[in-house]
Amino acid sequence: MLRVVVESAKGIPKKKLGNPDPIAAVVFKGEKKKTKAIDSELNPVWNEVLEFDLKGSPLDASSFLDVIVKDYETIGKDKFIGSAKISLLDLAHGHTKSLPAKNLSLVNEKKQDIGVSFSMATHLCGGEEGEDGEEVSLGGQVGTPGVPPTPGQPGNPNQRPVRTSRKRHRALANKPQDFQIRVRVIEGRQLPGNNIKPVVKVNVCGQTHRTRIRRGNNPFFDEMFFFNVNMLPSELLDDYISIRIQCVHEFAHAIMRKWLLLSDPDDSSSGAKGYLKVSLVIVGTGDEPPTEKRERNEEQDDIESNLLVPAGVTLRLVTLNLKVYRAEDMPQMDDAFVQTVKQVFGGEGNKKNLVDPFLEVSFAGKKLCTKIIEKNANPEWNQDRLTRNDVIGTTFLNLTKIASSGGEIEGMVSGEEEVGFLPAFGPCYLNLYGSPREFTGLPDPYEELNFGKGEGVAYRGRVLIELSTQLEGKADRKLDNISSDDILVAQKYQRRRKFSLCAVFHSSCMLQEPGEPIQFEVSIGNYGNKLDSTCMPLASTTQYSCAVFDGNHYYYLPWADTKPVVILTSFWEDISHRLDSVNIILYIADRLESNLTSLRTAILAKASEARLAEIWLKLINHMIEDLSNFQVPELEGRPNLTALDVQIKKLRDSAVASIREMAKRLKEEATDVIATLTDIEDWLERLKQLAEEPQNSIPDVVIWMLRGERRVAYARLPANQILYSTYSEQACGKYCGRTQTIFMQYPMDKNKGVKIPVQLRVNMWLGLSAHEKKFNSFSEGTFSVFAEMYENQAQVFGKWGTTGLVCRHKFSDVTGKVKLKQERFMPPRAWEWEGEWFVDPERGLLTEADAGHTEFTDEVFQNETRFIGGEWKPAAEPFTDVNGQKSQSPGEIECPAGWKWEDDWTFDSNRAVDEKGWEYGVTIPPDDKPKSWGAAEKMYHIHRRKRLLRPRRKIADTKRRDPGEGWEFSSLIGWKFHRKERSSDTFRRRRWRRKMAPSDGIGASAIFKLEGALVNVDEKASKKDAARLFGANTPTVSCSFDRSYMYHLRVYVYQARNLIAMDRDSFSDPYAHVSFLHVSKTTEVIRATLNPTWDQTLIFNDIEIYGDPQTIAHNPPNVVLELYDSDQVGKDEAMGRCTCPPVVKLNLGTVVSPKLLWFPVTKKGRSAGEMLVAAELFLKDKVNDLPLVPPRRGATLYMVPQGIRPVVQLTAIEILAWGLRNMKTYQLATVTSPSLMVECGGEVVQTAVIKNIKKNPNFPGSVLFFKVLLPKEEMYTPPIVLKVIDHRPFGRKPIVGQCTLSLEEFRCDPYITNAEVAMSSKVAMMAATQGDIIINMEDSLPVLQEEEAVDWWSKFYASVGEHEKCGPYLKKGYDTLKVQ
Repeated sequence: MLRVVVESAKGIPKKKLGNPDPIAAVVFKGEKKKTKAIDSELNPVWNEVLEFDLKGSPLDASSFLDVIVKDYETIGKDKFIGSAKISLLDLAHGHTKSLPAKNLSLVNEKKQDIGVSFSMATHLCGGEEGEDGEEVSLGGQVGTPGVPPTPGQPGNPNQRPVRTSRKRHRALANKPQDFQIRVRVIEGRQLPGNNIKPVVKVNVCGQTHRTRIRRGNNPFFDEMFFFNVNMLPSELLDDYISIRIQCVHEFAHAIMRKWLLLSDPDDSSSGAKGYLKVSLVIVGTGDEPPTEKRERNEEQDDIESNLLVPAGVTLRLVTLNLKVYRAEDMPQMDDAFVQTVKQVFGGEGNKKNLVDPFLEVSFAGKKLCTKIIEKNANPEWNQDRLTRNDVIGTTFLNLTKIASSGGEIEGMVSGEEEVGFLPAFGPCYLNLYGSPREFTGLPDPYEELNFGKGEGVAYRGRVLIELSTQLEGKADRKLDNISSDDILVAQKYQRRRKFSLCAVFHSSCMLQEPGEPIQFEVSIGNYGNKLDSTCMPLASTTQYSCAVFDGNHYYYLPWADTKPVVILTSFWEDISHRLDSVNIILYIADRLESNLTSLRTAILAKASEARLAEIWLKLINHMIEDLSNFQVPELEGRPNLTALDVQIKKLRDSAVASIREMAKRLKEEATDVIATLTDIEDWLERLKQLAEEPQNSIPDVVIWMLRGERRVAYARLPANQILYSTYSEQACGKYCGRTQTIFMQYPMDKNKGVKIPVQLRVNMWLGLSAHEKKFNSFSEGTFSVFAEMYENQAQVFGKWGTTGLVCRHKFSDVTGKVKLKQERFMPPRAWEWEGEWFVDPERGLLTEADAGHTEFTDEVFQNETRFIGGEWKPAAEPFTDVNGQKSQSPGEIECPAGWKWEDDWTFDSNRAVDEKGWEYGVTIPPDDKPKSWGAAEKMYHIHRRKRLLRPRRKIADTKRRDPGEGWEFSSLIGWKFHRKERSSDTFRRRRWRRKMAPSDGIGASAIFKLEGALVNVDEKASKKDAARLFGANTPTVSCSFDRSYMYHLRVYVYQARNLIAMDRDSFSDPYAHVSFLHVSKTTEVIRATLNPTWDQTLIFNDIEIYGDPQTIAHNPPNVVLELYDSDQVGKDEAMGRCTCPPVVKLNLGTVVSPKLLWFPVTKKGRSAGEMLVAAELFLKDKVNDLPLVPPRRGATLYMVPQGIRPVVQLTAIEILAWGLRNMKTYQLATVTSPSLMVECGGEVVQTAVIKNIKKNPNFPGSVLFFKVLLPKEEMYTPPIVLKVIDHRPFGRKPIVGQCTLSLEEFRCDPYITNAEVAMSSKVAMMAATQGDIIINMEDSLPVLQEEEAVDWWSKFYASVGEHEKCGPYLKKGYDTLKVQ
């Protein structure tokens, strides 16, 4: 037994706020034991006894004690104060039985003495050694703790210790010896992250080796490293091996094929980061290393039983009891050839149950599976604890979220037991996400998502489980059936309540291309998925719309005053008590984050101390007020309560109380605002951690963008963000009933959001059906509900009728594939018809090619044919479009109203054509159209065409014309329709609608009653036909606004800094697309810079926005700026994106000007620079009294106006550049003739070229001096960029290296009076880099005072007698000229 008496410590330093609460820990061979914490004490006295059981093993001579003193924190990590290491060599050799250590000096992480003295004593009690120093062993080889004892040997813990020898332990040599450390990195398991590329770095005795880079979360390395050292054995055994992915372990003599538990050394509370299998061996001169024995089946290796315990971790036997009750909503996974055959012969197929599910559970290398239930999408396993099989979905239970460390586990101080708890969960449903649910026989391109790699794009079912944990004990059986009593208890956790969801789509913009018509689908779970027939039909999709060009760069959907609406009803468990708590904590965290951002901005802007104190006090007062007033709801009487709910409630209450007390103490004691930022940021991080809810059984809301029937982009929204609550206003979701901006993303996007598929503005509301009437207070506009169908006709022999329809029905849905009849439409329950069927054209599907353009070019192709060698004659279709479809002749094409022809018809010469504009080809059956074209005529060419163009320009907006009969025309049966009939049209259609109204008139919430189908399905119709009707026979809901408001937007784009280089010369040619709702503009291109200054105002006139201006003022749409690199060849490359909220001015008399602020530019989730931007949005009134137009720079470019642009001053920059050192090769060639180029604020200066860097690496001249206009305010100052250019043969001048420096620390005021302050400013540049020679200057010399120059003018003035102008010329005794 090793007994450690922890006595006291003296001289512990004070914290920034108050005194620390010191706690001491002693670590011996990986086992850690702690004392109690002493509250608010600088000289603590513990006098506690900590005992370590040696378990019969002798005390090793290399043993030592680690003493660590920390500042105890109730929540979060204890803060490190100091540590010390005590060798137990004298105890091991038997020189003494007691080892006192008085006034030990503690050191910090950098091994620097911190002035704290620590006192303790160590005693070795009897029983550890036999008589006469005989060793007692429990089996295994000496020095090889990794080799397990064999059965029947003394390694059996039930047997008594056996004396093995009478020799003493050999003392370690006291002189350096040669050793070899062999480290074999075998494989890793369960490494966290998505699409990771792990690499292992091994550091031993100052030497570092690294493995090759692998891919995936379970990489296989199998690499051996050798470290040769010469050192004292005692020092070697005191050293550490550092393996970074990251774990630190004490050196042993041999560890064979052991698993290491990886953790983050900087954040021990983050939990395990995976496992790494290694072998470690130390051999001396002449030693034979042990051999490795590889197991046959290491894939099923039990990690826990073969785990090497890291330092500071004590393992205890724990039994995890996981009850798996049932699953539901499993998607189809089987091809079901038999089912297809049944359908062919008229039988019935049930595709929704084509899945044979079983559940696989893995933890720490152990894996168990439930039984398989065949052909069941909602299986019930009722089992206890738990190929090429198809994976339906994967989810993870993070132990850090369902457990908390406390006294029950680690024997912590009193008062923490009530916070700590063992892992627990449920009974509760776990949601599965992965690839889209639609089954095809083709390989799934998103299959990786089902393995949990990346964000799942669709709901794929859920599993009802319960987890409990027992200390000690061992399970008799790994798999067992759950008792019927437990099944009955779990029934109450499956009670469902009805939820209602409404989503109003206000805008859809920033589309990259027009393409096919677009619709949006909203689903929660299976409810609303239009391609899944397992749920009741719902109005879960918007109407199809075609994209329109915004006149600059993007496309948008022209919804105008009629916004599409989506309605869903679904059934889930009532977990409002959990989500209310989450929303309240998130509300507090969001308010704190907003105040913290304001404080950081003020610090960056160098605001006055009074202003900083005011902002800081507001933050602290809001924090105390929020934590005191907004309490999480009590759990008494709540349904679906679990043991984890109770424990999390205690944890949250304790954490909130702790943060509140810290805030009060900070308010009383703080003296430095900037010093408190760390604590405030820590509070924010804690609040966000407390807001994580593991038992969230309501699935996320998923929005899909569909082009035709193809899923293109998605967005996942947590249900709590839009959930309505009756508990309090703060318990409602952040976006409940509020319009939010959503940037959708592509599934498994390799570019990680470099391009946005679409930007949505959506207003969503989710609540219990019992609270539907509360929706009335959130709704805007007037809701209208219609049934709709399309009448189709074809033209045959010049007459319109139904006889020529191919694959279409007389009356159908919008796709034309589903047959509909007026008499079969029936309104849903509680709804009734209002009026008869009427014709109402769908304007969103009329795709005029010139929509959104101010300039447009009409095109038509003239076609001619011939026999081989014959004369060219007009083709059967003399005029066509680019696809070869019939088109009007140039003479028949009229200029539309509101447009003006710019030129006559001409042929396009900017193509591969001959001098007359013809291109030639050979027709190929079956469509008799050439597949390729050439500019030179050959004898075998039998077809040629000429592209005719005529430009036109828009001169006025045209009013909407009378729809007439409401027909839409098309030359093909497809999606491209137009209003005016053309001679080439062969198909037409028109939309019929019939309005519905609620029978009880309960307001906007009546839309939640729209459940079920509108069309009665014929009893003889097959299930397949019934499934096809889903989505075609649901009502269309829209929200109409009576009035629109006109706005005027100005975006001030001043500059950017630290952008990423896109060109080979390490520069970029940046410009920005600036988008706001359905309008966009583009800045000018700034060439060859990473710190461009645009100084440009973009003016958007007459932006039409529907909705209450007050709502826009409180929640305005963001201005989105997308940066691109302009390339002369190829497509422009994206450089990143940033968003800026505009300042909304409903009253033009408001005098507050927007302030330019730095907004981060991100690309692929990483920082890509910053932009200095501001924007203001004006509501235009009848007077239309807008601010003055900013000054122009050129014909169309406006500058940033005074009052908003930074105030600049002429600034001189002086750089002392001595030379270059340690230049590496660039493009396989050495750097021989470099020069230095300096860029700042658009000005560039360059040194002379070093002719031969090997002979003389210094510049010919050291001083670079230039003047530039820079902002007075430091927060606006652009950086200075240093680039090294190598002058190579044939005029090549590649940039071989560059760096960016901030100018703020080098500023110097030339008129400063305080010599000491001036001195510190002058030498800041020299002191910035450690190791540079600092020139000490005399205090008496003015820093910026230059010696007066003596030149030819001085001699002239001295000669003519103007002595006041000649300076010190005469004093120096120089000669003068004789003036005649």
